Amino acid sequence: MDEIEKIGVFAGPHPGPATLADRVVAGMASLSDAERRAARALLARYPTTGMETVSLFAERAKVSAPTILRFVAKLGFAGYAEFRRALREEMEAQAENPLTRPHVGSPPSTLSAFGQSLAETVQSSLAMASEADIERLADILGDARRQVFLLGGDFTEPASRHLEFHLRKMRGKVRVLSQGLLRRADELAEIQRRDVVILFDIRRYQADTIRTAQVAKERRAVVALFTDQWMSDAAEIADIVLRARVNVPSPWDSLIGIVALVEALALALDARQWAVARARFETIEAVRARLLG
Repeated sequence: MDEIEKIGVFAGPHPGPATLADRVVAGMASLSDAERRAARALLARYPTTGMETVSLFAERAKVSAPTILRFVAKLGFAGYAEFRRALREEMEAQAENPLTRPHVGSPPSTLSAFGQSLAETVQSSLAMASEADIERLADILGDARRQVFLLGGDFTEPASRHLEFHLRKMRGKVRVLSQGLLRRADELAEIQRRDVVILFDIRRYQADTIRTAQVAKERRAVVALFTDQWMSDAAEIADIVLRARVNVPSPWDSLIGIVALVEALALALDARQWAVARARFETIEAVRARLLG
C-alpha cells in the first residue's frame, strides 16, 4: 500500500517536535508529482534514504538531483546538509535509553502536570493514527477464518497482551508468539496466507521483531505494526502501520499512546463484532463461573 497511507497525517498537540516524517506527510499537498516521488522514497525507507547522497536519493526516487534539492527546500531546510543533520538527530533520538536521557531529581511539579503530559501523549498518538487504517485492521480481524499472531518486545509485551485480551473475548484463533526464538520458529511455521501478524516495536528496535515481520510477509500474512514516531524498520514490511508517541517528561518511554491505539482498535472491532461476539462472551462467562465456583 502507499507509504503515505501507512504513516497517516500528523495533527494536533504533541510532546516534543514533530518528526521529519510528520512534516513530509503534512506538506504532501504542496509538492509537485516529482517531489511526491521523492517523499514516497524517503518514507519507504525512513530515515535511511535521507542519509544517502543526493544522487543515490534521486536514483531511488527515480527523479533528478535538483528535484531532491527542491523537495528538501520545501521542507524548510537551507540545504541538503542541514536536512541530513536533522535526520541524524532523529536517529540519535531513536537510540536513546534511560542511561542516555536526563534524569530529573523530582517528577513534574504536580501529578496534575504529569497527567496533562500523558493526556497530550494520548491525544497526539490518536491524531497521528490513520482512522482508515484502524478501520481496515478491524475489518481484517473480524474475519474469523484468519489466525491472529501477536508479538510484543521486551518493553512492549504488555501492550500486545492487552490487545490479545480484547481479541480472545471476541474471536478464536488468537495467540501470542513466544519470546524464545526456537519455539517462535515452530509457531511461525503455522502461519498461512491471509493470517494476521501484529507486531509491537519501539525505539531500541528489536532485530528479531523485524525478522519476524519478514517471515510473516514471506508466508503472505497481513502484517500490522504498532510503533513509535520514528518508526521501526518493520514499517518497510508492514501493510498497516500505527504510530504512537512514546516520549514523556521522564527518562523512561511510555506505552500510554500505544495502549490508546490498542483500545481504539478494540472499540472499532467491538462495533463490528458484538452481534457475533456476544454469544462467545456469554459462553466464556458461563465457563468462568464454573471454574471459579
